Amino acid sequence: MINIKYKENNFEYENPVPLFEITDRIKDDFEGDVVAAFMDNKVCSLNSIVSKDSEVEFFDNGSVHGNRVYVRGLCFLFCKAVKDVLNCDVKIIRVMGNELYSEILSNTIISETTVEKIKLRMKELVEQEIPIEKIVVSRLEAMNYYKNVNQLDKANSMKYMSTSSLSLYKMDDTLDYFYGIMPINTKVLKNYELKYIKENRVVLIPPSIYDEERSSKYLNNESIIKSTEENNKFLENINIINSCDLDYKISNSEYNSIIDVSEMYINKKIYDLAHKISKDKDAKVILINGPTSSGKTIVARKLTTLLKSDGYDPITISIDDFYREDTNDYSRENIDNIDTNLFNNTLDSLLAGNEVKMPAFDFEVHQRYWQDNAIKLNDKSVIIIEGMHAFNSKLTEMIQDKNKFKVFVTPFTPLNIDNHNLFRTSDNRLLRKLVKDAKIKNINPSDSLKDWRRIRKIEEETINPYANDADEFINTSLVYELGILKTYAEPLLFSINEDDENYEEALRILNIFRVILPMPSENVPSDSILREFIGGSCFGNE
Repeated sequence: MINIKYKENNFEYENPVPLFEITDRIKDDFEGDVVAAFMDNKVCSLNSIVSKDSEVEFFDNGSVHGNRVYVRGLCFLFCKAVKDVLNCDVKIIRVMGNELYSEILSNTIISETTVEKIKLRMKELVEQEIPIEKIVVSRLEAMNYYKNVNQLDKANSMKYMSTSSLSLYKMDDTLDYFYGIMPINTKVLKNYELKYIKENRVVLIPPSIYDEERSSKYLNNESIIKSTEENNKFLENINIINSCDLDYKISNSEYNSIIDVSEMYINKKIYDLAHKISKDKDAKVILINGPTSSGKTIVARKLTTLLKSDGYDPITISIDDFYREDTNDYSRENIDNIDTNLFNNTLDSLLAGNEVKMPAFDFEVHQRYWQDNAIKLNDKSVIIIEGMHAFNSKLTEMIQDKNKFKVFVTPFTPLNIDNHNLFRTSDNRLLRKLVKDAKIKNINPSDSLKDWRRIRKIEEETINPYANDADEFINTSLVYELGILKTYAEPLLFSINEDDENYEEALRILNIFRVILPMPSENVPSDSILREFIGGSCFGNE
């Protein structure tokens, strides 16, 4: 007999059993359809066979693991429907929150009517309950297949993989490649929204795990879309569209040119921001907000330098210096840990023209101390407030909205692996944090991964909703940074053992980033945003 433990239940089977047969006995425990399971310390397809005594956990799309499986299946469904309706491909450009901003690669301009036809086809495919089958082939076979069907984005990305075999997925007559397991059929892919934006741009919206109702809400943030389109144009100009283009340049030792053009691009963005602020005569307080590991601190310092060159006397205030004394690295994302009374009193005193001594916070000993030099505003002064809660009105309630200029900072990761697989912004930031935690803060990699789940939940609840309030977005991703971060992060991820609760997450990231070649960091300039995470910043590293 095979004994399978699920929560407080024990199920017995005489013969090996696929996981999907067990789901009929536990489906009432979930709001949505079960899409995946956790067994032997890894996420498994429901087609996986249980052949020995095991402890199993199941997921629907309301969990992190289940949602990832669901979104992969939904992307496959979307791409298949577009192919059936228009006989063309799709490029998923980037993820905005949980929204997949995409381009339909048709030679003709599509309309809202066309999008409705695609939605109808997706609905039909769901109702047909089509199996999603895994097919293992050699890497060379997969490359040749995608060359023959003219999907060179996939064929070229596979060139830089070191594995000998790959798992393709088949839905009806369509083969596709995704990084991670899939649902076992289309039946579960019922919840989503598809919105027409403009021309051939659409947004595919899966359910959000951070929404209690698991709704598929479209945020309609035109500023994020504009930033994304500007970044795509930049990538086209430098001929780096997908990760294989970056790999080609790395393999040909074209390090300096990639670094130089990428750093120049982001510095120009910050210069343009400084110029825009200079022209806004009402702007008295510059608020720089963004999630963890976005590069807010260095953006603030570069902006300070540029505003000085325009004749301003900027005063930078870090929200980090106003944390309560019991705050540690694992509670910084919660605004309740900031002494908002002290912050407001300090700001109010400065704006009243008083001379003020500023606090500083030492996270090593979790104590606040007072700096010796007092500061005072003058006619040329502008206040720059930097921190992950900068847009929260609790910190600036006495300042009129017209006197605030809000800047949202985040790395909108620029590269795709191929048309259907891309690097998520949250994973880019996780790599930054992982490297910084180990190199600068001496934090164990497993602890970094564990803490990330808590951080992401708080960000979605208390930071990212404020992105829509921004006057300007700064995309702090560097086109070359994944190659640098891989050099530092890969050994850290491999250090996590198979019996560690975070092993599956480490394996997921390693799997995604295996298509990126490592890149040396010697030529990364000392004023680069990336230096905040890998060390060696001329601004210092916190």
